[in-house]
Amino acid sequence: MTSPGSFDTPMGELEKDSGAADLLKTSAIKRFGKPGDIAAVLAFCAGEAPGYLTGTDILVDGGNRAGTAHTN
Repeated sequence: MTSPGSFDTPMGELEKDSGAADLLKTSAIKRFGKPGDIAAVLAFCAGEAPGYLTGTDILVDGGNRAGTAHTN
């Protein structure tokens, strides 16, 4: 499973309007994600490399939630 953060997409424009830009202040990368950022993670997951990876949630959020507790 992947959990994307704020991404620079048409749907992400709604987030920007609702104050998600404030999230960039705490983000390690200081930018919104690009579609290619999540595509690269999904391509990795679809390949053979993560053959022993199971039952985890991969955060793709530019480090926005680093150091915080994450619960599903």
